[in-house]
Amino acid sequence: MSSVGESAGRPPGRMIGAVVAGIIALLFIVAGFIYVAEPAKSLPSIMGHVANSNGHHPLRAAGCLIVGVVLAVAAWFILNYKPKAQKAAAAAKESSPAGHS
Repeated sequence: MSSVGESAGRPPGRMIGAVVAGIIALLFIVAGFIYVAEPAKSLPSIMGHVANSNGHHPLRAAGCLIVGVVLAVAAWFILNYKPKAQKAAAAAKESSPAGHS
């Protein structure tokens, strides 16, 4: 019985990296939407609470959304990357004199 990562032909380390990048991307995107939706006085202190303020944090919102999208794209590339060097190395080994026994 094989795991899902092995059955799809992906190394388990690549699958773990994609899941971690996806989870972090989701957290950044959610934080970006919180920055857009909530005024600064309603934010938790860890996100930059400003007492008696009705404004928002547009730069933090944009930054979180951009980082979240970049990490989501990175997770997608981690899952879908297929190295061509292995095929080229195998072909070079077969055609080289050292590759023949």
